[in-house]
Amino acid sequence: MEMKENEKKSDTKEQLIVLSNKSNLSVSGTNKIISLKPDLIQLDTVFGGLIISGENLELIKLDNNTTRAEINGNINSLKFLEKHEKEPFFRKLFK
Repeated sequence: MEMKENEKKSDTKEQLIVLSNKSNLSVSGTNKIISLKPDLIQLDTVFGGLIISGENLELIKLDNNTTRAEINGNINSLKFLEKHEKEPFFRKLFK
């Protein structure tokens, strides 16, 4: 029995992260927004947590159909967390 092409894609986890000019970020495979602040955005993605830090960060678009998030601002770093790993509560509190 042959699998259709679109059935293969739905079973495969895939994520594409594109950073342009250190100010435009596109992240596919986004499940939900955990935290949204001007200096820190935390996403839950198909491969675990993703923390974006910088200045003047804005969530421009979140498309639930394509699971893509678009973020603009001065992006300083991307930090990947293991699946189900969360940033410690007190660390977030005292930033």
